[in-house]
Amino acid sequence: MEQLLQSPNTQLDWLRQVNETLTPQQLLWLSGYSYGLYIAKNDGNHNAKFEAKNGSHSPSIAAPTATLPAEFSAQTAAQTQIPLTILYGSHSGNGKKVAANAAEQAKNRGFVVKMHDMNEYPLKNLKQEKNLLVVVSTHGEGIPPIAAEDLYNHVHSPRAPKLGETSFSVLALGDKSYIHYCKTGADFDGQLEKLGATRIHPRVDCDVDFEQDVQAWIDGTFKALLDKAGVKPSSGILHTNGRTNGYANGHATPQPSTYTKQHPFEATVLEKVKLNGRGSVKETYHLELALEGSGLAYEPGDALGIYAENSEELVHEVLNATNLSADAPVQVGDSTMPLAEALTRQYELTILTRDTLTKHNAFAQSGVLQETLLDTSRLQSYLYGSDVVDVLTKFPVQHTPETLISILRKLPPRLYSIASSLHEHPDEAHLTVSAVRYEAGGRHKKGVASCFLADRVALEGRLKVFVERNEMFKLPQNSATDIIMIGPGTGIAPFRAFVEVRANNGTSTAAGKNWLFFGNPHFTTDFLYQTELQQWLKKGALARLDLAFSRDQADKLYVQHKLLARSKDVFAWLENGTQFYVCGDKNRMAVDVEAALRTIVERESGVSAERAAEYVKSLKKQRRYLEDVY
Repeated sequence: MEQLLQSPNTQLDWLRQVNETLTPQQLLWLSGYSYGLYIAKNDGNHNAKFEAKNGSHSPSIAAPTATLPAEFSAQTAAQTQIPLTILYGSHSGNGKKVAANAAEQAKNRGFVVKMHDMNEYPLKNLKQEKNLLVVVSTHGEGIPPIAAEDLYNHVHSPRAPKLGETSFSVLALGDKSYIHYCKTGADFDGQLEKLGATRIHPRVDCDVDFEQDVQAWIDGTFKALLDKAGVKPSSGILHTNGRTNGYANGHATPQPSTYTKQHPFEATVLEKVKLNGRGSVKETYHLELALEGSGLAYEPGDALGIYAENSEELVHEVLNATNLSADAPVQVGDSTMPLAEALTRQYELTILTRDTLTKHNAFAQSGVLQETLLDTSRLQSYLYGSDVVDVLTKFPVQHTPETLISILRKLPPRLYSIASSLHEHPDEAHLTVSAVRYEAGGRHKKGVASCFLADRVALEGRLKVFVERNEMFKLPQNSATDIIMIGPGTGIAPFRAFVEVRANNGTSTAAGKNWLFFGNPHFTTDFLYQTELQQWLKKGALARLDLAFSRDQADKLYVQHKLLARSKDVFAWLENGTQFYVCGDKNRMAVDVEAALRTIVERESGVSAERAAEYVKSLKKQRRYLEDVY
C-alpha cells in the first residue's frame, strides 16, 4: 500500500481525483456500484441480478481516459423524472437513426424517453406531451415523407390541439440541392409555435453531411431542458477527458476495425465493365470493389457512399473565372492546402444551390440574381443544369480564395445502391453506374461521381467508401412474400441484389415469387445484366420478367406501360400481399409508375379515382410500396 500511494499515476490516485469532483449523491451511488462489482466477480448469480437492476456497464478504472457509466446521471432521473417524447418522420432511415441516437443520449442524461415513428404515433397523444423533439426529413421539393404525412396534416388542421404546456425543438433533415430545403421541418417548427408550444431550442436544419449539426442540436436541446427543470450541470452525465458514454467529441467512438462515413475504407477496384453495347446512347458501368479487411457489412437495399473528386478541367474553369491562383493557400477545417486541392476534394462545383447563390450575391449585389432568388420558378429553372462556373461567369465578383470557398457547399459523398449480396460475393460490393454527361449553357458538363468512376478510376484503383444503411428499402422479413420490382436503367441495381438473396435462400414452393420490370432504350445495346436475368428466369428465381425498350418501336414504351398491360395480374399480386418496389428516376419514372398503379387499382377494383389513390397511399403507409429514387 505504501508503494501504491507513492506512485504518481495509479488507479488509487486517479480514483481520489475523481472522488473530489463528485457530489454526495454520486459518491453514494459509486459505493453501491463498487459493491455490485464485488458481488458480480464473486457470485455469478448476483451478477445477473445486479445487471438487471443497474445496467451492464463495466467501466475500467485503470486509466484516466476511461468513460464513467451513464448511471452517474441516475440521480437526475430519480429527482426530476423529466419526460421526453421523440417523434421521427423518416424517408430513407436517417431520421430514425438520428432519433435513436438522441433517445440513447437522453436516457444517459436521465430523461424518461419515449420514441415513436410518426407513422405509428397516436395523434390523440399530442396534447399530452410535455417535452417534444421532432426529427423529420423533407422528401423531394418540400413534401413530408409518407411516415410524417398524417401528423403533418393533423397539426395544420382545425383539430390540432392547443399545446400551451408543451416545450419543443425540431431537427430538420434535408438536402441543399433542393429549393425547398428542410421545408417540412420548418413547417412543423412554425406550426407547433402557432399551437402555443414553447420552443425550448432553435430549429436546426441539416444538409446531407449532418452529424456535427445533429450533435450540436442534441447537446443544446438537452441542456435547455435540464436548465428548465432546474437540474445543475453537475447532476447530468459526467464527462471525463471529452468522452460521454461511448461518444468522443459528440460522435460514436469508432473501433479500430470499423469504417464509417467519417472514417471511410479504401476499397480496391477489382472489375470495371461497360454494360452497354456499341452504339448505345448510354454509358453504364458495372464495378466490383474489394471490401476485404474492412469489416463492412451491408444488406440488399443499402447504398455505398463514394468520396469522389471534381475533375481537373472543372477546377481550372473555376480558377479562370475568378482569376485566382491554384497555389493560393486556404484554410479548410484544421488544414491548410492549395486552393486547387480544396476545390478538387472539398467543395461542390457541379451542383448549384440556393444557399450558394445567396452567399455569392452578398458580394455580387446583382439585382437580376436577387430577383431570381425571390422567384421560385425562375430559380428552379436557373439551377437546373447550372454549376458554379456559370454563376461566377454570369455574375462576376473579385473573390479572394477565402470568400470563394465561403460561398461553396462542402462536397458530399455520392450514394449508389449496392448491386450485390454479401452471400454471393463475400468481401465485395458491386455498383451499377451511369456516366452523366450533358451540355448546358454552352459548356460540356459531367456528373462529379459518375464521371470520376467512369473516367478516372481504373482497375486496382482505390476509392474511399462507406456503407449507408437504408432501412426503408429492404426485402420482406417473410421470405414467402411476393415482390414486384420496378427498376429501369440503373434502377435495376438493388434488385440484382434482391434476386441474388432470394434465389440463394431456397427454391421451395413456399418461397416468395419475384417479378421484375426493367426498361432501357434498346434491347440490343442496353439490356443490363441480360445473361443473369435470363438465367434467373429460366431457373425460376424470377417468376416473371417484363421488358420495356423505349426506342425499339415507333411509340415509346416505358415500364409504366408494361405495368398497365399487366393490370389484372399486378392487382391480384397486390391483393395477395405483395410488396412493391421502385428504384430510379424520381421526377418522371417514379411519378408515372405511381400514376399507373392508381389506374390499375381503379380499373381492376372498380373504385373511384379518389379511393384508388387512398389504396396506393395505404400501401406506402404499410411500407408495402417502397421507393429508392433519385
